[in-house]
Amino acid sequence: MEAGVSAERFETVCAVVAETLDVDRVEIDADTCSATLPIWDSLAHLMIINAIEKRFDVALPKRDAYTVKNVGELAGLVDRQLGAGPQ
Repeated sequence: MEAGVSAERFETVCAVVAETLDVDRVEIDADTCSATLPIWDSLAHLMIINAIEKRFDVALPKRDAYTVKNVGELAGLVDRQLGAGPQ
């Protein structure tokens, strides 16, 4: 997880990823990525970004959203877009 990301926001991002990929929440941590979770392919990545944008009511910069490497980076991106306060 990127430094400064609130635990609550990180947990919400993890929950959204787990729900979107239809996996148990325990399978998701900051290092989870397409290499560690085979179901996370390019289409799943788009679905995750869409679900995150809806959950947090935020538009993520597309270049950044498409290039995040893992859940920790995704949580950091959400945090930067929303600010440091809990969501």
